[in-house]
Amino acid sequence: MHRVPLHLTGICGGSASGKTTVAQKIIESLDVPWVTLLSMDCFYKILNEKQHVQATKNEYNFDHPDAFDIELMKDVLQRLKEGRKVEVPVYNFVSHSRETHTKTMYGANVIIFEGILTFHNLEILKMLDMKIFVDTDSDIRLARRLKRDIQQRGRDLEGVLKQYSTMVKPAYSNYIAPTMAHADIIVPRGSSNVVAIRLIVQHVHTQLQLRGFKLREALAHSYIGQPMPDSLKLLPTTPQIKGLHTFIRNASTPRDEFIFYSKRLIRLVLEYALSLLPFKSIDIETPQNIMYHGKRMACQKICGVSILRAGETMEQAVSDVCKHIRIGKILIQTNQLTGEPELYYLRLPKDIKDYRVILMDATVATGAAAIMAIRVLLDHDVPEQNIMLVSLLMAEIGVHSIAYAFPHVQIVTSALDPEINEKFYVIPGIGNFGDRYFGTEPTDSEVLYE
Repeated sequence: MHRVPLHLTGICGGSASGKTTVAQKIIESLDVPWVTLLSMDCFYKILNEKQHVQATKNEYNFDHPDAFDIELMKDVLQRLKEGRKVEVPVYNFVSHSRETHTKTMYGANVIIFEGILTFHNLEILKMLDMKIFVDTDSDIRLARRLKRDIQQRGRDLEGVLKQYSTMVKPAYSNYIAPTMAHADIIVPRGSSNVVAIRLIVQHVHTQLQLRGFKLREALAHSYIGQPMPDSLKLLPTTPQIKGLHTFIRNASTPRDEFIFYSKRLIRLVLEYALSLLPFKSIDIETPQNIMYHGKRMACQKICGVSILRAGETMEQAVSDVCKHIRIGKILIQTNQLTGEPELYYLRLPKDIKDYRVILMDATVATGAAAIMAIRVLLDHDVPEQNIMLVSLLMAEIGVHSIAYAFPHVQIVTSALDPEINEKFYVIPGIGNFGDRYFGTEPTDSEVLYE
């Protein structure tokens, strides 16, 4: 199985030094399709009754290495580096406890891990490809901590100052500041240091290119005029197909006609996709006692998985073509702050690893949502060669990105465009197809519906 090599960056610094803000600035400047930001704060240990009482009195030392679940932290980081799924704890700073739910994360092209003791454990230190220390003046850190703890975490002034003087400040001197010696880059003044952030971004870009990873802009230009990958299967163009596309691409097409022609095109592309699955020869005897030589689908277990929300428009057609087919769903949306595709909902058959999976999305633009959906399926032990991505329309950049990351995934579409933008009208809504037409946005995960 081919996976893009991952880059793990560690960001360390004192409490309220601006580590998270620096991480977000790096993410904004990277322009890499998939970046995961993970905070060390997620790994605070579950407190016992005595420790919980101490915490409410500002007498528990949250800045000491013993306050963190280091073993869980190592396991999560290792799995992320391997591109695997992890369940990350969610910590509640107001109640000093872990929430009952967790956050599901997947290994990304770039992982940024930030925390006050990021460089403390030697095993974690060895995992990091780049180590950044955010060095901010202690007075500024204290002022930020006062504001944050009082406004966001319900603490009082006396308690915050007590905690800072007895635990936070000594911990910085004893455990955090000494690890500055491990840093590859020291960033004075935090996120306001534009020059340092620019150098960090350039370094990450260089490392990714050396590993063979193509950045989004490089992909867009390097594939211009290049032949399509062998894994792409395009629905044969006929006068009927041309006519259907003429109707669904026209914004003035009446709603009822738009729905009719869209459904017809979905049915055709799914029938074509199923014809690409393996078949075996079979001889049958007709009621007239005549031997007939034909073919039957070799794989008996087929599952459809729609990438919500637009993928749901294809579910009825795949059920019509294959009776009693099981349908799974994956909801992926882009975090507007980080640009990271995030998994919000997942429903798959428990034995999906035994199925041929038809992954459905109405349009594929950058390929980011499809790539994450494929990674989700791989994490559920579905063989890469058993996945087929089916769409009405794909952009060339999306096809190349998917084929580069997963060369054994079959890609099927009814049309291929240089790019997809808001001028292309494709799928209106779900179920009853909504109340009006909807155009696609530049990212797959943001196709709207009503």
